[in-house]
Amino acid sequence: MASAKTTLTPAYLSFSTAFNNQQWGQDAAISFILFVIVILFTLLQRGLLRERRTKPDRGSAAAGGTKESRV
Repeated sequence: MASAKTTLTPAYLSFSTAFNNQQWGQDAAISFILFVIVILFTLLQRGLLRERRTKPDRGSAAAGGTKESRV
C-alpha cells in the first residue's frame, strides 16, 4: 500500500499550492523551478542528439557534382 502523496507530481503540487492553499509566492517558485528543469533537460537533449555537421564531398550530389564528373 502506497503512502499518501507519493505520486504527487510537481505540476499538481504547484496547482494545489496556489489554488487550494492560496500560497501564490510558493506556487510561483515551484513553477519557476519546474520551468528551469524542463529547459535544462531540453538543452541537454538537443546537445546530445544533435547531428554532427560534416562537409559534403566535392563529387556528391549535395555539392552540385556527380561522380562521373570527377577525374
